[in-house]
Amino acid sequence: MRGNADGIAEDLRQRVEAGEWSGGARLPTERDLAAEYGVARNTVRRAFDRLEQDGMLSRKVGRGTYLVQQPTEGIAAIIRRMEGTSPADMMEVRLLLEPAAAAFAATNASASALGAIAQAHQRAIAATDMPDFEAWDAEFHHQIFSCTRNDLLREFHEVLRFLRDQPRWFEMKQRTFSEERRRLYCVEHGKILEALNARHPEQAAAAMRAHLVSVQRNLLGRPE
Repeated sequence: MRGNADGIAEDLRQRVEAGEWSGGARLPTERDLAAEYGVARNTVRRAFDRLEQDGMLSRKVGRGTYLVQQPTEGIAAIIRRMEGTSPADMMEVRLLLEPAAAAFAATNASASALGAIAQAHQRAIAATDMPDFEAWDAEFHHQIFSCTRNDLLREFHEVLRFLRDQPRWFEMKQRTFSEERRRLYCVEHGKILEALNARHPEQAAAAMRAHLVSVQRNLLGRPE
């Protein structure tokens, strides 16, 4: 055991980080910790002083010493953790969100928004290499989310776009890319666009799901 105030403060910090106490929990008393560490109570008190100065502890007269309840982490920290998302998990989430987005788009898209989707589709058809196709493929899906008139759904897609731009994803798509698959995806995009132009939400959702199942199968080798 560390027998000075700095050492005890660091040890207590490590115990908190390991989950021994959390969420505003009350810590053991100075007397109990002094006995545990084999030091005088004023040594534990100085360790508490250091942790209180760091904003980690709160002392309540007559009630004891408590961990400060930390605020919920921000969205940036959550996204940082999501950077390691597996391709399998990504495809499962896409299969949940994108058919719904296509259905919303079939109902809500303006004529100009449908034109932007069609333009991305035509650019993907005309692409002559994998990076060019991938850029217009991503734009096709982005434009569909853009005309859903659902702000939260659009923002979820922005997170997915960020994750799909990671090198791991690009390398996987590069390994599985072929001209045959590019043509297949363009045909599938065409069916999605046809359903959108016809204002058929159920058909748009079904066409999107069929397309994503193809992508899933080609990327991950999963059967339909």
